[in-house]
Amino acid sequence: MAFSKKIAPNCDWCQFKANCYYDLIGTKETKQAWKEMRLAHTFKAGEVVMYEGSQPHALYIVCTGKVKVFKSSRTGQQLTTRIEYPGDLVGHIAILAEGPYSSNVEALEPSVVSMIDKRTFINFLMKFPNSALALLKALAIDVRAGENKARDIAFKPARGRLADTLLGMMQPRKPHPAISGIKRRDLGEMSGLTIETTVRLLRDFEQRGIIQRRGKDIVVVNPGQLQSLAGTSA
Repeated sequence: MAFSKKIAPNCDWCQFKANCYYDLIGTKETKQAWKEMRLAHTFKAGEVVMYEGSQPHALYIVCTGKVKVFKSSRTGQQLTTRIEYPGDLVGHIAILAEGPYSSNVEALEPSVVSMIDKRTFINFLMKFPNSALALLKALAIDVRAGENKARDIAFKPARGRLADTLLGMMQPRKPHPAISGIKRRDLGEMSGLTIETTVRLLRDFEQRGIIQRRGKDIVVVNPGQLQSLAGTSA
């Protein structure tokens, strides 16, 4: 696949920059260097960005769209661990750990993904220490999210876990926020639930008037009630 500088979005004008590593790195000089390093490619839905087990050669940044991060078993089964949105990094942990990519990453919809090759990124971190501190902050956020997810799977009931997953995947839309392009199996895997339990709970949420199914989208009609369910601890 060909990555090009021409289609790399301008970070200064990006509507998602507040959620991006770019917004953490500080000085104008550092941000300018970051913008100049990036190449980008538009992935179609279903196209693979990186493969589990391959040696890391680049850092990736989701600029538009969304991608699915999942693990595969030797028998071909898949486990979706998270969905990454504009501003999110992928591949950075493998680069820092000097090990293979630990997951597959696949576009869920047409998505622009930027790339910085491994050596260029390492040189960038060494030249701009503030960027390394920003990366530590991004990693700390990832670790905290993982710890919270482990806690929820251990202690939060199924209904609360699914509600929490839906809240985390909501995208702004008028008149109601929505979750688009996500399969029920993916929702269940990210919530630590079977597909049967996920389908049953989604039906329950719909009967309560919390969500509505519109084609492949889930429209959240009552976010407040969903938040109340997500906060349930028993």
